[in-house]
Amino acid sequence: MRPFVIFLLAISLLRPLNAQEMYTLETCETDIAYNVPQFFQDFFHCVKARLSESGNYVNLYFSSLPPYQSWYYDVQGATSSTNPNWIPFESFADGSYQNPNVIEELDIVISIPVDPTPRTGNDPDFPAIDAAAVDGVVNTSNYEYPMNYIGCALNGATMYNPCAAPGDIIEDEALSFDLYSGHPGGGGYHYHTTSPGPLEVLAYKMPDVVTNTTPGSAELEIFGINCDGVVVMGCTELDGSAVDPTEWDAQNGHVSDMVGTDGTVYFENRYHTHICYTDISDDDADNNGYPDHEFTPEISYYKTPGISYPGSSHDRCMALDTPFEPDGVLGSDIEAVPASFALYDNYPNPFNPTTTIDYDLSKGGPVDLAIYDVLGHRVRTLVHGHQDPGFRSVSWDATSDLGLSVAGGLYFYQLKTNEGTLTRKMLILK
Repeated sequence: MRPFVIFLLAISLLRPLNAQEMYTLETCETDIAYNVPQFFQDFFHCVKARLSESGNYVNLYFSSLPPYQSWYYDVQGATSSTNPNWIPFESFADGSYQNPNVIEELDIVISIPVDPTPRTGNDPDFPAIDAAAVDGVVNTSNYEYPMNYIGCALNGATMYNPCAAPGDIIEDEALSFDLYSGHPGGGGYHYHTTSPGPLEVLAYKMPDVVTNTTPGSAELEIFGINCDGVVVMGCTELDGSAVDPTEWDAQNGHVSDMVGTDGTVYFENRYHTHICYTDISDDDADNNGYPDHEFTPEISYYKTPGISYPGSSHDRCMALDTPFEPDGVLGSDIEAVPASFALYDNYPNPFNPTTTIDYDLSKGGPVDLAIYDVLGHRVRTLVHGHQDPGFRSVSWDATSDLGLSVAGGLYFYQLKTNEGTLTRKMLILK
């Protein structure tokens, strides 16, 4: 083999995500244990999810980095950048501006109760939601979601409550949103509103269901989940059916079974809210001083455990430095280890240019996952090394180990472990 080719091959083996590689749905790390509720397995990306020791919480770990380009990836006003996710600022509305913050990688965990407890209204410390409590103003109730990271979007970015800082209104802050309706505050990138970002995750994981990622027009709209267990939806129910605003409370929420497009019952009697609009405005048809049906919930529907927000005498839902309970240990918990060694169908398939491969390991040990062409030549090594038992997910961008795009056609992906060898087919469309 020629020295130059050897050099290129050596370089190609160092292709894991680094600071110089664009952070996207294809390059972000998704590590969701098989034993967490199916909702997280089917809809989330760019996160790590583990069931807590007791099984009472899903511990959701994420960085809050948006997996797409934004002008907030570098210093404000920069005209050039070495960050591949950076794009120059572009004025997209009259009076639009960059806020003074930049995107920084965070170390966030939210402990989401598996079976959250609703407020009954009978406990004075946990009053039920009423229209008067939903006022669109910060720091007026101990039962509000705080101005902090209160939820996780499907793409691993954070969600805030719907309010802006004191003296500012969210409609004005919207002029600082990037093209995905997000911006950073103190380093943490977040949404107050709808964004195509989470909908792109749905299109990535459910290409036959979601072909439109325009908020307010998509076939299925999910944005994420808040730390007390409230699911944040868009202009559809979980099965893609139309919403009925007459059923909503003061913050656009209601209780129902949440059933997927294939009939899967993800949650029974789960409170969820809807953000359903096409334009951010200050329309107030009911004259309560709060824009109608536009933003994430302001008041927690479920009781929240263990976290006292500064200046509050009551527990409130927010992001954590450490989870409420440590994770269950997959290697020592029989129920947390996949029952069998398995390699699943890639999705989407056919694809162009990216697909995802999921597999289960019932035992730890050496793992080799590779792509082969129809002649049996190894095209790309995706995994080569030791892995612990559990669920794994890997993406392939249709490039070789040399970093070159491969031709369209039929390919095979093969998983080799001490448990055996499994092979499946995939098709690239070009």
